[in-house]
Amino acid sequence: MVRQPPLGSRGQEQTTDPEHMYPYGAEPAYGGRVPLGASAASAVTFLAGIWLVLAPFVLEYVPASSGIGAYWNDLVVGVAIATLAIVRTVAPSNVPWFSIVNVALGAWLIVAPFVHEYEGANKGVMIGNDLAVGMVVIVMAAASAVSTHRHRSRTEQASN
Repeated sequence: MVRQPPLGSRGQEQTTDPEHMYPYGAEPAYGGRVPLGASAASAVTFLAGIWLVLAPFVLEYVPASSGIGAYWNDLVVGVAIATLAIVRTVAPSNVPWFSIVNVALGAWLIVAPFVHEYEGANKGVMIGNDLAVGMVVIVMAAASAVSTHRHRSRTEQASN
C-alpha cells in the first residue's frame, strides 16, 4: 500500500519542509521572516489602544449629554486601534496597511476633542489624553509601516 501525502486546504499536497509550511495554505510573506521593528511598534500601538479603552473608566469620563463625546469616542477608537495593532503585532507582514489605518485613527484622536467639543469637569484630562495617545499611535503605527516597507525592500533586494 502506497501512502499518499496529506492534502492542504486547497487540495494541494502539503509539504513537510519547514521553510515552506504555513497552516493556512498560503506562502509566508517576505520570505517567512517577521519584521521585528513592525511587531514591536505595533505592540506599543496595541497597548495605547487598550489604554484608550480603559481611559474613560480610569479617568472617570462622564458620557456626553448629547453627541458622541470623549467617552464613546475613546471606547470605539480604542477597540479599533487595539484590534488592528494586535493583528500587526502577530503577523506584521500580512497586512501592512493596518498601520496606515492606525495612523489615521491617531490623527482622528488629535482632532476629535475639537470636533466633538468634549464637555465635563475633567475636560482638560480628556483632551490631553486623546492628544497624547493620538501622537503615540501616529508615531508607532508609522514606525511599524516604515519597518515593514524597509523589510520588504531588503528582502526583495536579497532575492534578486
